[in-house]
Amino acid sequence: MKWNRLVPGVLGVIGALLLALPAEAARLQSWRFNQRENRLTFSTDTPVQPRAQLIFSPTRLVIDLPGTTLGGPTSDQSAGRGIREVRVGQFDAQTTRIVVELEQGYILDPEQVQVRGETNRDWVVQIPRPQRGDPPDDAPTETTAPAENLVSAEPDTAAATQIQGISATADGFFVRTLGEVPEIEVSRSSGRRGRDRKVTIEIENAAIAAGLTSQSLPENRYSVRSWEITQTSASPPTVEITLDLMDDGPDWNALSSDIGGIVILPDGISIREVPDGGNFAGAGSAIAISRSDRGNDRTDRPNTDRPNSSNRRADNRPTRDDNARPDDRPQVPSGRYVVVIDPGHGGRDPGAVGINDLYEKDVVFPISQRVATTLRDQGVEVVLTRTSDYELDLEPRVQIAERANATVFVSIHANAISLSRPDVNGLETYYTSDEGARFARVVHDIILRNMGMNDRGSRRARFYVIRHTSMPAILIETGFVTGAEDYRNLSSSRWRDRMADSIAQGILTYLEQL
Repeated sequence: MKWNRLVPGVLGVIGALLLALPAEAARLQSWRFNQRENRLTFSTDTPVQPRAQLIFSPTRLVIDLPGTTLGGPTSDQSAGRGIREVRVGQFDAQTTRIVVELEQGYILDPEQVQVRGETNRDWVVQIPRPQRGDPPDDAPTETTAPAENLVSAEPDTAAATQIQGISATADGFFVRTLGEVPEIEVSRSSGRRGRDRKVTIEIENAAIAAGLTSQSLPENRYSVRSWEITQTSASPPTVEITLDLMDDGPDWNALSSDIGGIVILPDGISIREVPDGGNFAGAGSAIAISRSDRGNDRTDRPNTDRPNSSNRRADNRPTRDDNARPDDRPQVPSGRYVVVIDPGHGGRDPGAVGINDLYEKDVVFPISQRVATTLRDQGVEVVLTRTSDYELDLEPRVQIAERANATVFVSIHANAISLSRPDVNGLETYYTSDEGARFARVVHDIILRNMGMNDRGSRRARFYVIRHTSMPAILIETGFVTGAEDYRNLSSSRWRDRMADSIAQGILTYLEQL
């Protein structure tokens, strides 16, 4: 067992990855330890970035919330099953500390501890089952607790920036960092005839987080053959990240963000700033990056409703059109068209996680299956990019559509925003090409008429699967798993069937017009 002082974290933020520090101190709003599942959850009122440490004598997992106040008295909760107690208190004026202390004689495998963000305010710490044993003699230890009975651990201040991980986004990669904004320098090299091309990012005053290994890096993605991350100097601390590029791949650029992290994108793709009141909470402007860690293919989304349909009731909802019921499906010539249906996410990638742990993948797969069945009943050849619950990367989804010589491509998803915004609900449809825009409008309008949903619009986006397919392609967000109204609907099998029938009717209507 490898003992590391810093616990590796797994960050999965719904909707998009936004690492932003609040302008004012965050406040811990709630916390809970689920003894049966060994799971700690906590929420703050503004974004935070937790720091987890495993220290010994006695063994305890320490989670610090920088820039956060407790908002109440010190509290604790008795546990069991190898865990003595969980306690929460104010470590110093700027830090709230959560301590999970083990029973005497129990230890944890630090590589099995997962710290992930469901949003940048709502966090989950999954703790493995404690095991009996003693840590090695060289395991890191700290001295005892301050007066409020919280364990004191001096942070590692040797480097201003800590490199926590690298993950793929919809268009490139994101280097997760903790601490100060990193200062970087980018250099390029290549061998004879342009082969053995490499891009090196030198990061000053930085250190590599314990537990970050080559196995956790996204190799063979987007023309990047492999990665190398090296602590090239201890004084001053310097880290180099090297991308080994495939011969036919593009050049890559890197940008250090003012709010933390490093964005790595190929030539031709820019980074867009989001002003206050934009997609996510946070102070000042922020850089919106497509959701990372789990192979998602969506970019940022607005958090305000954008009605654009003229067919609306007094309560701002679309009216139902009894002459456009899902049963009244257009007729198309049998065998003429091929439709690829792409159920988003799958397997280890659940997609968005909403109210009561509603997984996006569990919503979109049955919808996709019913769409496929309905289209086949009408004589359309249908190809599903995945036929069961398994993980599938973005490029293979596109390749499936290209090999099938598809007439159209439809990617089906469920949307998400912060769990603190249950008021955000509605349908969104995205496209890239001009013909995709016409396809999107047809399907979007029919879904609205049939389902009576809030209309959040049909608009252009750069999602990977609809940007790299050669046929008209759309991506449908069937509702928000984090929205109070959409959650109830998406949880209903009857409602999902109606959604599937509406999507199928929209596809058939478009095909009938070709």
